[in-house]
Amino acid sequence: MTVYPTRLTQLSLLALVVVSMVLSLTSAPTMAGQTYSYTLPQQAYSQSRARDYQVYVPDNLTTPAAMVMALHGCKQSNADVLADWGLTAAADQYGFVLVAPFISSYDGLRNENCWGFWFDHHRHQGRGEVEDLHQIGLAVEDAFAIDPERRYITGLSSGGAMAVVAATAHNEYWAAAAAASGLPYGEDAASVSLTGQCPGSASFHSVSQVASDMAAELDDDYPIPLMVLQNANDCTVLQTAANNIRDGHLQVFGSDGSSQGNSEASSTACSPYYQDRHQCQHTRYTENGQAGQRSLVETIFLDGPLATPNLQDTDHGHYWIGGEHGNNGKWSVRVGPSYPDIVWDFFDRHPKNGSTSGFPVITLIGNNPMTVNLGEPFTDPGATAEDSEDGQLSVTADCSDVDTTTVGDYFCTYSATDSADNNTTRERTVTVVDPNTPIETCEQATASPDTHIATGRAYAGGTSNLRAYASGDNIDIGGSFDTWSQVTLHEGVPGSWYSSEPAACGDDSNPGDTVCTDWQDTNLNHSLAGRAYYAGGYFSYGGDDYLGAVAGLSSWVRETAPGHYQSGQCP
Repeated sequence: MTVYPTRLTQLSLLALVVVSMVLSLTSAPTMAGQTYSYTLPQQAYSQSRARDYQVYVPDNLTTPAAMVMALHGCKQSNADVLADWGLTAAADQYGFVLVAPFISSYDGLRNENCWGFWFDHHRHQGRGEVEDLHQIGLAVEDAFAIDPERRYITGLSSGGAMAVVAATAHNEYWAAAAAASGLPYGEDAASVSLTGQCPGSASFHSVSQVASDMAAELDDDYPIPLMVLQNANDCTVLQTAANNIRDGHLQVFGSDGSSQGNSEASSTACSPYYQDRHQCQHTRYTENGQAGQRSLVETIFLDGPLATPNLQDTDHGHYWIGGEHGNNGKWSVRVGPSYPDIVWDFFDRHPKNGSTSGFPVITLIGNNPMTVNLGEPFTDPGATAEDSEDGQLSVTADCSDVDTTTVGDYFCTYSATDSADNNTTRERTVTVVDPNTPIETCEQATASPDTHIATGRAYAGGTSNLRAYASGDNIDIGGSFDTWSQVTLHEGVPGSWYSSEPAACGDDSNPGDTVCTDWQDTNLNHSLAGRAYYAGGYFSYGGDDYLGAVAGLSSWVRETAPGHYQSGQCP
């Protein structure tokens, strides 16, 4: 294996490291660590480029710590990974260093910010993007105390495909990998459905070709464990891709004739999840199909929805699920099996040396925190425990603290002990609420659209992200670049902000009263005033009503709610 002299000796040529606290979104907890920003300079090997990356380090980190590298998908950046994926909260809880590279710049025909998994010069050791990622990992190890047995990589979409490439090209370096909506090694651009239709349409290499391409690239016999996460309803990266990743990996790293059928060791419902499991199944494949062994492959297959809350998504079922501490961002949702917890559990069970920290791993079933209505019975959904040496273990649960007759937070404590008397405990928060108590906070915040975005009350969207939308009702509140206007937003459910006051907060003495303003002007002037936008024709902002294709055509536009415009006059 060729060693490239990069690492911090070259990073020392850069400016001082920028240290900044990452802004927390309203729906996510405040992060307890620090985020450091770096740039890996362009290297001497073929197809290298300068790469920006950020490193999130939790406070009170025990070292040497595990490292998790997370790769954004197309049309995303590493800022989206840190803000939306729930991985910073997982880093705080589980104690790992989170590394989020940015593609920064790229060659070839590809969508915005895609990793080049289908280019031959970006998927071989010692070249291109896969080597740049390896060098970023080495640089992080020079800057922070990282456990060399616990280097992990994950990603979404093109980032998931690149995680598969990294796991193949540098299986001597990474301990385990996890690909969400990813693609098999060696695939080309035709494996992604770009029709914009559901169901999608794509073509794939045969599993035998995937296995052959992988075998040709490998220079180490380490059978790197791989987790494959896939929504069966994904219309951009199809279920076939996940099946082929699994089957190709089993053919390469399993015993002769290894296949899905003779390698399956167990299949259980996915856990943990937030609000809805989406019929997710967690299946484990081992060398001989026996439980308790290290996995060759694990799959997380779910029946998730197509639609997502964020207007910047395509609503094609293609996203990362961040769970309770995630965010409804660009190609990311909160509801569903919690990827950060599930992926970390997989990583924690698969260090490079084959051992674990020596303690059982407890996985909670159901939501954490869990909400129970006042006066209703509480049923503990339970937990499972697994140990690398003992396999499945029994779990002792103590929920005696829970009192559903009184509003408040309570705790269930779970404990598991292995044959070496190593004990692990975990807690679930059980929140008892009064369903008759209004949950709206009715708080108000007045600021510019730009400030609302920065504080998580709104998000950027529309053409080139030039518009700002309230997080609760997705109403256009002005230009995302606007730092001078003053817009008042109203909080309903904590973390959800609305352009108009929620009904539970307002004065309902005159129900049905609404304020409406209308304008008659040219479509061009409507566009310049922010009441309309052009997309092959003129459409009203918010209502998306068609106004016509001619800029000079005069039309009526009415504002039925702040920032929400429709065609026609007020009644």
